[in-house]
Amino acid sequence: MTDIENHYESLLAARYTWMMGGLKRCGENARALLDLALISGCETKGVALDLGSGPGYHAKALAQRGFRVIAVDISRSCLQELRADCAGLDVIPTLGELTDHRVYSSHAPFAAILCVGDTLTHLRDADEVDHLLSRCFELLAPNGVLLLELREQPEQPDIENSIFTTRAERDRIMQCVLHFEPEKVWVTDVVHEWAGDRWKTIQSSYPKLRLSGDELIAKAKAAGLSVRLDETRTGRRIIAVERTYR
Repeated sequence: MTDIENHYESLLAARYTWMMGGLKRCGENARALLDLALISGCETKGVALDLGSGPGYHAKALAQRGFRVIAVDISRSCLQELRADCAGLDVIPTLGELTDHRVYSSHAPFAAILCVGDTLTHLRDADEVDHLLSRCFELLAPNGVLLLELREQPEQPDIENSIFTTRAERDRIMQCVLHFEPEKVWVTDVVHEWAGDRWKTIQSSYPKLRLSGDELIAKAKAAGLSVRLDETRTGRRIIAVERTYR
């Protein structure tokens, strides 16, 4: 297992929806993101690719708008949750590495490709990011849109701001500790859970890349794509680029 896979299977996957505020809130946020990027209903049953789908919030929102969705993730636990929440919808859970285009390219061209929720920063290095973006550019249908979302880390915060509480309830507290390196930031999630008679603590670490949204936009423009959206909301850079034909 990679650091990312181990982290999700040992700690994060079972708590991800809770960490993000619950299933209802996650669904609302997914729909709002699609609205922001102007990804509306698809009358022609276009195919969408959700890279790093996690438990399936965005895949569900896409399917409810008429897309057939290929949902790709490396976490078996997340895909199991996706299957339950997307039951009855045209969503195909797909276990695999995001950079292995053989997993999903047979379903191309894609009317929409999503790589959101900070997924890009989970890749191993800048070369993997370039490889994934290049494949996404190639797999887009005419007028197709690629939606990216990432948390930029241009500067190292003060030490006291490198530790924060992600979410806290009576029986569960989740905290995050950041350790910065020149090209990566190591994320350590620490979870305290009440076990009925005592507190149980588990922790796990994994690296995230420090990426620049401006560099991603430059790569998209160099590939002939136009920028539809470039905003920063709640600390995350949201970028939508489109393959347009005149």
